[in-house]
Amino acid sequence: MSLRWRSVACLWALLCSPVWAKEPLTIGVLAFRNEADTTAQWKPLEAYLNGVVPEYEFTVKALDLMHLREAVRQARVDLVITQPAEYVRMTHESGLSSPLATLLNSHGAKPVRVLGGTIVTRSDQRQINEVADLQGKSVAVLSKESFAGYQVQAHALKLAKVTMGAVLELGKSQDAALQSVLDGQADVAFVRSGLIESLMQEGRLDGSKIKVVNQQNFPGYPFAVSTALYPEWPVVALQHVRDDTAARVAGSLLSMPHNGAVAQQIGVAGFSVPSDYESVRSVMRAMKLPPFDLDPGISPMDVWREYWVLIVMGFMLTLAVTLLAAKSTLLSRRFRDLNETLETRISERTSELASRNSDLAQTLHELNQTRDELIESEKLAALGSMVAGIAHELNTPIGNGLTVATTLMARTQDFNKELIAGLKRSKLEAFVADTSFATDILVRSLGKAATLVASFKQVAVDQASSQRRTFGLRDCLSEIIMTLGPGLKGSGCKVVLGEIAPTLELDSYPGPLGQVITNLIQNSVLHGYDERASGEIRVMVTAEGKDQVKIEVVDDGVGISSANLSRIFEPFFTTRLGKGGSGLGLSIVRNIVMGTLGGKISVNSSLGQGTVFSVTVPLVAPAVLASGAPQSPLPQA
Repeated sequence: MSLRWRSVACLWALLCSPVWAKEPLTIGVLAFRNEADTTAQWKPLEAYLNGVVPEYEFTVKALDLMHLREAVRQARVDLVITQPAEYVRMTHESGLSSPLATLLNSHGAKPVRVLGGTIVTRSDQRQINEVADLQGKSVAVLSKESFAGYQVQAHALKLAKVTMGAVLELGKSQDAALQSVLDGQADVAFVRSGLIESLMQEGRLDGSKIKVVNQQNFPGYPFAVSTALYPEWPVVALQHVRDDTAARVAGSLLSMPHNGAVAQQIGVAGFSVPSDYESVRSVMRAMKLPPFDLDPGISPMDVWREYWVLIVMGFMLTLAVTLLAAKSTLLSRRFRDLNETLETRISERTSELASRNSDLAQTLHELNQTRDELIESEKLAALGSMVAGIAHELNTPIGNGLTVATTLMARTQDFNKELIAGLKRSKLEAFVADTSFATDILVRSLGKAATLVASFKQVAVDQASSQRRTFGLRDCLSEIIMTLGPGLKGSGCKVVLGEIAPTLELDSYPGPLGQVITNLIQNSVLHGYDERASGEIRVMVTAEGKDQVKIEVVDDGVGISSANLSRIFEPFFTTRLGKGGSGLGLSIVRNIVMGTLGGKISVNSSLGQGTVFSVTVPLVAPAVLASGAPQSPLPQA
């Protein structure tokens, strides 16, 4: 291709290629102080956005409230950073979008995403401290349309039913409202939270000359405030801004580093995800602020155009309710007829159930009586068996004592004859030796009998009376095992008591505890050694924490099958029915342990491996009355 044609082609491509110009975007910022200061404050945001979103050319304009509204109506701004109430009003009037972000104010390095209203007066106004003190007082404000500079404070006064005096709308800046209070032109000033801290930091306000009225204490909130807290200023895009543009701006604002260089130059912490501004709407509705003020010129057609969907839905709902009411009337008649029939049937059924309940109650009463009689007979049988064993055991020492006493009496008669005939020294020494030997046998035989009687007496009294007392566990178990000894001689089983601290005492019921140990030992003898000539049963005691003790009855018998293990505590369950087993022994044991003694019982066994019964009881038993209801422990002597 010749140089001429190449030049023509390049020129044609240059003419046909689009020239990309930056799209201008204007950000309108509400100036609550003066416009010049506000413009200078927000210039770093303009530079930041021009840097991170290069396809747009951003310009920041600070405008007072009236000029900002006019700019929004004429679409001379694309994005708006304004107070919450103005955002709500613009949403209704100009169709602003949902917020792109919410401004984060800054106090030191701490971000603050809420604001409130501050009521300020001179520090020498000692009679003005609370909201109630503002009755009839004059107020200086920037404008009644300022949300945090008038409306939230007025809402707080309305809730407290306080009527303020004259309102001075200065229309310049909130700084001027504070100055008017210091100059004595007004009693109080309404300003947004954070302003007095900014002025003091700038050196433009002496904090000792003012004080905050009705100061609230919100944990973590760094500014002096007199009202509730509401969301900070929103950033919104007007309707004509494209969605992709709004998304780019929102992403750039949210990605601005919190407390970074740009944020610090602006004097804020940054931006966060949009807040919920429903609380702002609630204040505006309560104060009847535009657009929530009542318009008396509303026509029925206006109502229809605005609420036709709700009206149609209401009509349909009314029709549905009417139809349901008619159907309900028909159903009510049917229900009335059914109820009459049902009441008759219920009455008959109630009478039948009452009769059956009476029969069941009588049967239950008889069963309870039978159970109590069986339990009592079981206790008496145990005592009877113990008596027979003790009587047999006493026969030997008492018989020995009788034989020795008879021999000693005959020897005494012979000695008396020898004394008359003339006593020799050898005869006297023989008589003394025989007498000493006989008395030694008598003392040992009668001592053994006395020990058996004392042990039996204590055990019998305990089991018969079930009286609560403080007792040593070692002595109690020793007496029980001693009284069981005579009855166990024929079985070939030996009962061994393990080591127990002599200081271990229980405030409990020795009688029921003795019955438990007796039944467990007798159960082992009866069922554990059915086909064996001998065996060993160990009674061991271990501490369970600071307030419980565990008593284990361990035998080396035949054990219990898994099929029977889960049923051994059931009443009348026995594997030796008709062979000496009533089926009530272990059931009584479980009731005593879990009821009177306030403990628990468990069993561990397998065939051929013996059986371990574990009884865990508290050192201080729960108090029970004779009927089984709780009572206080008996006083100790």
